[in-house]
Amino acid sequence: MKLQKLILIFFIFCSFMFTGCSNYNSYYSSNHNKLLKKYKTTLKILNKNELNPQLIWFSKVIKKSNNNFSKLHVAYKNNLLYIAHKDGIVKCININNGNVIWDINLAKKNFCMFSYCLPEELSSGPIISNNSLYLGSEKGKIIALNIKNGNKIWETFVFSEVLSDPVISKNILIVHNNNNILQGLNKNNGHILWTVNLGPLESYSFRGTSKPTIFFDNVITGSDNGIISSRISNNGSLVWQKDLTKIPNLLHLLNFNDIDAQPIISNGIIYVGSYNGDFYALDLSNGDIFWKKSYQISSDFIINKNKIYLFNIKNKLLSLDTNKGDIIWSQNKFINKETTTPIYYKNNIIIVEKCGKIYWLNSYNGNIIGNILIKNFNDKIQSSLLVNNKLILQTYNGNIYAFKL
Repeated sequence: MKLQKLILIFFIFCSFMFTGCSNYNSYYSSNHNKLLKKYKTTLKILNKNELNPQLIWFSKVIKKSNNNFSKLHVAYKNNLLYIAHKDGIVKCININNGNVIWDINLAKKNFCMFSYCLPEELSSGPIISNNSLYLGSEKGKIIALNIKNGNKIWETFVFSEVLSDPVISKNILIVHNNNNILQGLNKNNGHILWTVNLGPLESYSFRGTSKPTIFFDNVITGSDNGIISSRISNNGSLVWQKDLTKIPNLLHLLNFNDIDAQPIISNGIIYVGSYNGDFYALDLSNGDIFWKKSYQISSDFIINKNKIYLFNIKNKLLSLDTNKGDIIWSQNKFINKETTTPIYYKNNIIIVEKCGKIYWLNSYNGNIIGNILIKNFNDKIQSSLLVNNKLILQTYNGNIYAFKL
């Protein structure tokens, strides 16, 4: 009897064991299938977001330029690209095929002897507002052109060299001149409406000025002396200013306090950095500091989905959290290399090396996904522009490359 009970218990135990194994296998198989499905979905998303830049056209639209100071770049409106050359050549070209729509040479308006004309020395722009295109020059001149045909509308001499893009607030064109001077012009006729001084000049500073940022009726400007200010755009009157300079280091003869990167406004917060100082998040209304971090920068940066992407002065690429400024990831691939401003595109960060190499990185972790090298490239990239799914590159030698991403 006892033996029968033991045998019965043994069979019951085995049945539970096999049922458990069967359930476990079923559970494992179910989870495995779910994980595999999730992996395939993720892989599909990754493949969808992976870039494959294809050159769709190439054109030599302007003559070779020297590598002197220039913040000239490509501008875009209504399927047309607008480009300018330091000497004074301005062209409008079709973004789809590179065909030239119109071109002018502003230098021909200057003094000419035989075939040589004094160069215009364009240094910033073009920027577009309505049907006008604006350019700045090292001669301290602002030039307005009609975007339909390139005809000159007006030109005005401002206080000094224009080494960053003008910006527009309603009908006022605001110019950050060299020597820490900010001016407001009537964008329709070029008349100077107001002029203000942004503070004392530094003994040492880098060549170039920070492009102002417009927020409704305010203009936010970072200057070469490390001071950032908010002013009323229609008269230049001061709302607030903040000195972001560090205490001078007596062990170093040179203390560069330049704010050369354009301040960016996101969710009521101003993000700004300087060469010899820190990177700040400031209250837009009064300039109070939310946080600051020791990230020295000298070039423009971008913000997307609460993340900041910037190069420090050693050209290490950093991704920061906008809330506290903490580093999310860093990428050392571009240290000591020349690059253009990062571009965000479909969860990728596009980095263009000026030597002609294009990289795309995962925006979540900074890993390099891929890269291409422009074939037979013996030039230097001057500027880059993303228009929908097209990447436009302008070189110092006057070439334009259009890639489809």
